[in-house]
Amino acid sequence: MNVRSDDEIGAAIGMSGDTVRNYISLTQLVPELQQMVDDKRIAVTPAYQIAALKPEEQALLVETIESEQATPSVSQAQRMKKLSQSGELNEDTMLSIMSAEKKPEVDKIVLTGNTLRKYFPRSYTPRKMEETIIKLLEAWQKKRQRSQER
Repeated sequence: MNVRSDDEIGAAIGMSGDTVRNYISLTQLVPELQQMVDDKRIAVTPAYQIAALKPEEQALLVETIESEQATPSVSQAQRMKKLSQSGELNEDTMLSIMSAEKKPEVDKIVLTGNTLRKYFPRSYTPRKMEETIIKLLEAWQKKRQRSQER
C-alpha cells in the first residue's frame, strides 16, 4: 500500500493530507503575495488558487492588487487559475476579474451546537432547536411590540 508522505505528516499532526498539500502550495507564491497572506491582506483559501499561477502572472496580480486596492475573493482567484491554465490570463482578463463587483458579505450569525446544547434537552435535533429558537424570538418580538404600544 502506497501512503503519501504529506498524508502521513497530516495524520501525525491531526490534519488532512489535502490541508498539508494546500499549505505547501503557498510556498509557490511570489514573496509579495506570501507577505500579503502573512499580513492577512489575502485570505488563505484564495491564496491556494493564486499559488497555481505562473510567477509572472503572480507579479501582475501584485500590481493589480496595488492599483485596484482590492484583493481577490475565492471565486475571483478560481477564475484567474482557470484562465491561467488555458493560457488566457493576461493584464486585461485579470483587471476585468479584479474590478468586477464582489458579492456583498452576507450578515451571518453562527451559533455552534456546543453553545446551544446547554439550553436544550439531549433529545432535541438541530432542526428542533432552530424551531424553538424562532418561536422564542417571535414571542420576544411580540412582547417588545406590546411594551412599546403602552
